[in-house]
Amino acid sequence: MARGTRVSAAPRPASRTSTSTSRRLTELASPHTAHRSGGLRFRPDVEGLRAIAILLVVGYHAGLPFVPGGFIGVDVFFVISGFLITGLLVAEARTTGRVALASFWARRARRLLPAAVLVLVVVAVISWLVIPAIDHELVGGDIIAASLYVSNIRFAAQATDYLGAGRAESPVLHFWSLGVEEQFYLVWPLLVLVVAVLIVSRVALRTKLLPSLAVVLAVLGVLSFVLSLRLTSTSEPWAFFGTPTRAWEFAVGGLIAIGAAAGWAMPRQLRAVLGILGVVVLLATAVRLTSEVPYPGTAAVWPVLGSALLLVAGTRRPDDSSVPTDEVLGSWPMRSIGRLSYSWYLWHWPMLVLVAAWLGPQSVLARTLLVVLALVPAALAFRFVERPIHHARVLVESPKRSLLLGAALSLVGVAAGVGLWLAQGGGAFASNTPATSASENDTVRTPTGGGAAGQSPAPTPPAGTPALAPAKTGDAITPAPLKARGDLPSIYSDGCHAPIPATTWETCAFGDTTSNTTVVLLGDSHAAQWFPALDAAGKKNKWKVLVRSKSGCTAPDVTLYLRAQERPYTECDDYRAALLADLTDSTGSDKPSLVLATSTQTDSLVSRSSGERVSGAAAQQEWRAGWKRTLMRLSKAGVPVVVLRDTPWPGTDMAKCVSQHLDDPGACDLSTDTLSPTSFDIDLVKGIEGASAIDLTDALCAGTTCPAVIG
Repeated sequence: MARGTRVSAAPRPASRTSTSTSRRLTELASPHTAHRSGGLRFRPDVEGLRAIAILLVVGYHAGLPFVPGGFIGVDVFFVISGFLITGLLVAEARTTGRVALASFWARRARRLLPAAVLVLVVVAVISWLVIPAIDHELVGGDIIAASLYVSNIRFAAQATDYLGAGRAESPVLHFWSLGVEEQFYLVWPLLVLVVAVLIVSRVALRTKLLPSLAVVLAVLGVLSFVLSLRLTSTSEPWAFFGTPTRAWEFAVGGLIAIGAAAGWAMPRQLRAVLGILGVVVLLATAVRLTSEVPYPGTAAVWPVLGSALLLVAGTRRPDDSSVPTDEVLGSWPMRSIGRLSYSWYLWHWPMLVLVAAWLGPQSVLARTLLVVLALVPAALAFRFVERPIHHARVLVESPKRSLLLGAALSLVGVAAGVGLWLAQGGGAFASNTPATSASENDTVRTPTGGGAAGQSPAPTPPAGTPALAPAKTGDAITPAPLKARGDLPSIYSDGCHAPIPATTWETCAFGDTTSNTTVVLLGDSHAAQWFPALDAAGKKNKWKVLVRSKSGCTAPDVTLYLRAQERPYTECDDYRAALLADLTDSTGSDKPSLVLATSTQTDSLVSRSSGERVSGAAAQQEWRAGWKRTLMRLSKAGVPVVVLRDTPWPGTDMAKCVSQHLDDPGACDLSTDTLSPTSFDIDLVKGIEGASAIDLTDALCAGTTCPAVIG
């Protein structure tokens, strides 16, 4: 977030020069040109607006019920940054004829990096103490990304990663907005430079820079807004975390700064009305908006509008008086909070996440006290780290030293992240036993037997409850808890398991690839988990195994709803339709001998009749109808199908639990009464020719207990 609170007013007169184009380009981009910010007027109301933004953010993170839309505070910060930085850059270009890139980036490095890296190092140390070792690698990676100011890209990718969508909250998740801002600081001065370069004459700079830059910002802002609308409906995480989809918010602030630099201001009476209206818009949005609304999309217009109105209300001529909102925002309490807003933003979120990791989930009251308590390290860091380094003469006088300091601090943050990544302890945490899956020697309860082409292996249900040996402990656990999350079938890495965007499949064959007996694995990731066992069984029983699994795409013919992206999963519909057509239209040796299908049930579906999102009993009805459609279609084509009932869901992170109870993994065992209901009613196959079902729950649970570790 931008830390300065000065904007450009009328520029100094500039004398006309007759330089060559090549020399002019050199001057404009000179890395050693000192920044001169003449003609700037202090804006206390902007500092107060920052206070509103941070109060909304911390209130939302504390869980205060009256600000469910407090996350809009980040949008306010973006508008402020566009306003301040554009004003400073325009003032420099108009008064000096130059844009000193090195000086600009050096100031940003001195202002932002010391406080940020301090937080990252502290987070790394405390995370090592209170966060389960199984999460060290993830959080370490987050810290590395935050140190390089690309965490917004990392979190967007994780939010759209089907297997990683359920990860725990990161203590540096809030660094995503700093990543967006730093990327803005990298590109924005280059944009001003390019526009200035195209206007070579010094006189032309005074008359043409502002309108030219305004046109460029307006065009880029419109394009960014259109992209934001598009991605909000198709890939909300990238719309939320992406810099291109947030650029229009910076552009709005930049356009207001250009107007201020041109000496444009509204009459006081109108400014007073706009200021009050801006406060109302911001507060009403924070109160009425919820996280259920797709964001940013059109909803982000409101906080941007409210921020813009307040900035316009505070933009006045030197001889004009302030308006009521200026007085309130510029008051000592608001300015004091605004001055600490950057540091408070850095510290409040790690305190919430790390305390929860140490002591468990906290009440709203406790979370509120924590964010208030975060003011203590924020104030200390501001007083003893942020301000001294930002104003250090040895750094102010040398952009090169400031940039070197910034690079060194980034490396310190990276080192802290790497250290946490590698600090995974000993014993079972650092087990050298490779993560393994089912082997050919494992007993696999899958269809057995074989036959010639056109014959199907006969499904054999499990015979009773197996005798489960006492659970292993410590080093004997395989895969080690730290490796359990990465213990994925090879079909993920070799591209045979289709990701969410895919609508076609790879022609991957396993088992005995020369066999005429073909078994097709159909379903989502819960089908993919059976691949190692089916591959081993295929080799043993001379079956050719074809993988037709896709992330989040169920075997039953239903339209799913992607919660992370807030849209119907149309890629799954297209994939399933093409796949079922391929399976049912195949003839001769290409016709499957058996389809092995399984999927996990979701409570987020789209009704085929109404097109509306449904849940609960309506979703259950859609689910059963979807299974019927799939089974009947395969049956009519003469394709035998065996449905595996989905494995029981524990409803908790078992790998994390076991990692915290290595000496007694039985502490993570669950009663069958507490398990989430499985997703297939065995009775659904009754009356459908060629369809049968297998329930392997008894193979995983002994009596009424489902152990976390078997064997």
